[in-house]
Amino acid sequence: GAAVVPLIRTGGASGGMFDFPSGALEKPASVTEEQWSLLKSKDAPVEESASAVADILKACVGEIAKDNVVKEVQRLRSELGQDTCIVCILGGTKFQEDESEELVKVMAPKLEAAVGSKVKFVTGGMPGVQEAFAKHCGDGSRVWNLLPVGQASGYGRGTDINAGADLEERKAIFGLIGDIYITVEGGPGVSQEARAAHARGAAVVPLMRTGGASNGMFDFPSGALEKPSFSTEEQWSLLKSKDAPVEESAS
Repeated sequence: GAAVVPLIRTGGASGGMFDFPSGALEKPASVTEEQWSLLKSKDAPVEESASAVADILKACVGEIAKDNVVKEVQRLRSELGQDTCIVCILGGTKFQEDESEELVKVMAPKLEAAVGSKVKFVTGGMPGVQEAFAKHCGDGSRVWNLLPVGQASGYGRGTDINAGADLEERKAIFGLIGDIYITVEGGPGVSQEARAAHARGAAVVPLMRTGGASNGMFDFPSGALEKPSFSTEEQWSLLKSKDAPVEESAS
């Protein structure tokens, strides 16, 4: 049900009169003992009781947002197919190196051709790495661009889907929806989404040679920089080496 936060100290219904719901007078799990006592005590300074209400409301909003994110992830997984392997593309909104752009353009069609029909690619609908990938991934029929409600990618390639009230909520959804995350360059935002994915056990494949977050900056998850069991030493070295031919790293 909805959260009810009674200022018990003010009396009347908020103090339990007039058949006020007794359960609403009990401290919820998300509220500290100190916060709840400030709602009850008539001796507490008004400023402190008001601050407690604000803190409780902030926590409630956070919990509601988390619930919304989980529901949206479940909805999107259902739409994309529960048995679908979702590969998310993460990267900066502007290429820092020409070689990185070339690598994405060569890699996209190779990935599309190499994987089966049960694989779908999801971008965040942003310019730079994600746009380059979407525009070079076959005919775009297996590309889905995830954007906040009311926004469009403008790619002219792939299918736009909407989830999340704003960019932060969309990022949270993006970090939970994929099975595999491929990262290219990137800054703090890329690291944030990679951390969320890695923390829940999703596979993160960083193109380390491109630098930025993908090479360990901005608190990128260190575990994602270690060779996974499904990669050979040679394959992993091709993701790291700037001296390797772009064609080989893409393959």
